[in-house]
Amino acid sequence: MVVKELDAASEKFRGHLGSGKWTLCVGAGLSRGIVPTWQELTRRLVNETFSTGFAEDEFQAIVSDSAWSLDSWIQACANHYQLSGKSTSEFFGLIEKHLYSDLRAKGNRAGLEHVLVNVLDRPRNASRENVIRVCAFFEREYPNCSLLAVVRTLLTCLSRGHLPEAVISFNADTLLHTLIELYQRNEHYKGPPPHSHPNYAFKPVLRPLDSARERLPIYHCHGAIKPKAGPTSMEPRDSRDRLVFLESEYIRVATVASTWAETLFMFYAQTTRMVFLGFSMSDPNMRRWLALSNQSALQDLTAMTKLTEMTPRHVWLTTKPGSPELKTLRNEALVHLGVRPGWLNDWSQTEAALCNLLAL
Repeated sequence: MVVKELDAASEKFRGHLGSGKWTLCVGAGLSRGIVPTWQELTRRLVNETFSTGFAEDEFQAIVSDSAWSLDSWIQACANHYQLSGKSTSEFFGLIEKHLYSDLRAKGNRAGLEHVLVNVLDRPRNASRENVIRVCAFFEREYPNCSLLAVVRTLLTCLSRGHLPEAVISFNADTLLHTLIELYQRNEHYKGPPPHSHPNYAFKPVLRPLDSARERLPIYHCHGAIKPKAGPTSMEPRDSRDRLVFLESEYIRVATVASTWAETLFMFYAQTTRMVFLGFSMSDPNMRRWLALSNQSALQDLTAMTKLTEMTPRHVWLTTKPGSPELKTLRNEALVHLGVRPGWLNDWSQTEAALCNLLAL
């Protein structure tokens, strides 16, 4: 089997995803720099729950020595809350607090925290002035973040008529959809009046019973948690009760056949070409689903053509390793999952690479 190199920003691969159906899958790395990493979030939860003061390096060493997964550590925090007589709702509130704490702190330094959180909580209720202010804040504070690169790319896809079939998010934060709507409004205001709401093209789907109708779905298959503006605000419309952060939830998804997350993912994996962004590709559930999907695709290929091998259909956007040996290892490590890396020189190429692969 020969695995061909795929340099995502190279002209040679322009239009690699330009024809046929495609799906965008985004992971925690998409919001890196805006919200804490999963490990950093876990450290903060542990420190507050157990009144500890682990520094970043210290906590990393403890996690490594214990060999416990991060969802196990978060489960320990949830167990402590329960044993202390506190509610699950209070624990989800703690997750929300730390998930958005960095963003709120940066907004506070800019004199914008109250406006920022209100807009993220209820984006369509925001005034024109506040939409413009929040968009300018993100452009100023996070100009090179992958999240903004994806927002801009999806809006370009919208204008060019080449949207994905869906966006599948494994993230707890709701920033992607919110920023897409804010950017749509911000651009809408640059046109001639009247300035009512634009035609929103995307819709978050937080639960199996939700429907996107005529809009493109952004599925939060592991649950989602919105920032709450304050104690007087209505409960945010999210799916914090479905967060796959706790070990108990992760085990449920891994052991129960045909969960919503699995059936959703498998459908798009088998019927479209997937682009993965913001993942380490180490999640056991995702790897199992991809392996099953690839086996099915190979069976169909063999039945129709008698061939027994094919070039991996799905693309994992990631940066090139420093050593040739590691690059070769990563290039071949996911073949059995039907995935190959789409190399980037660095993350600043994210938008250019996506537009190149889609021939935008």
